[in-house]
Amino acid sequence: MLNSIEMQELNKKGIFNRFADAQPTFTGNNIGLPAGILSALSPQVIENILAYRTGDEALGKREKLLDWKDDIYYTPLVERTGQTTPYSDYGMPLLAGMNINFNQTGHYRFSTKYHYANLEAEQISGARVNYNDMLMSAATEAIAVELNRVAFNGYIDNASKKFICYGLLNNPDLNEYETFTKSFENMTWQELMADFAKAVKKLVEQTGNNINSQSNIRCVISASMFAILQSKYTDLGISVYDTLLKTYPNMKFVPAIEFDAAEQGRNVAYFIGESYSGGIADTTKFGYSELALMGNVVQTDYGYSQAMSAGTCGALVYKPAFIVRFMAAQ
Repeated sequence: MLNSIEMQELNKKGIFNRFADAQPTFTGNNIGLPAGILSALSPQVIENILAYRTGDEALGKREKLLDWKDDIYYTPLVERTGQTTPYSDYGMPLLAGMNINFNQTGHYRFSTKYHYANLEAEQISGARVNYNDMLMSAATEAIAVELNRVAFNGYIDNASKKFICYGLLNNPDLNEYETFTKSFENMTWQELMADFAKAVKKLVEQTGNNINSQSNIRCVISASMFAILQSKYTDLGISVYDTLLKTYPNMKFVPAIEFDAAEQGRNVAYFIGESYSGGIADTTKFGYSELALMGNVVQTDYGYSQAMSAGTCGALVYKPAFIVRFMAAQ
């Protein structure tokens, strides 16, 4: 059972925003989740709502950036500028500053629903299964799976055939793919290390050394590629994965099945540098408005139904130069 402090924490995360108006009743004009149901939410249901998925890990952060009513989110893209001149008492130094452009992304809202049936509830409860928890877990899991899908692939409006929001794999602000020397399966451990060094060198060049081998780098990599890093060994019997961690102590690996065959049927890897450059801390993040907004409880003759909704503006890229993308060789 949730206590008042846990309830407040959930509300801060944009969950159950309408709970304040809810009453322990099933009347048709009730707005939000009835207190009687909410107080009985199981840890599994809460875990489904709050747990970070692969998409959150790949983007580094999940953050509430929109209100439910908002249709558009504006992403600032920052480029620092500035030159110097030799000092002179009468000179006019050149200005330093920054260019800021704003990209806009849409707000993708989606819903699911569960139906509580009285007879079915009694029958399933006889098997010592918590029927209400099972239904809500199914709904929250469906929401979480869709949010994770959007984090990688975005959402295309069926009518206009245009992206409402983008995912990490198709964000138009990203640079073109580089290509690994060979397929991971056919590389020696030395060749794998050389290609990772090539990726880090590219980050150094693109960021003016704001990112280097000692920086925080998030390597989002095909799950198949990651498995090879763990199973291929150096001459000293150390896995390539462990060797990479020693060489790049601040590199974090995020294996993602979504990166398997993601570009032209080939596996891919992203190297995402993190640095407080240009006054912006995050290179990427996943933006949302709601994680589990509960709709009205609708009473039926023999039970009730309730919708659950969520909203996202997808994968946001604030500093494209801090990302290097590689795909497998053919």
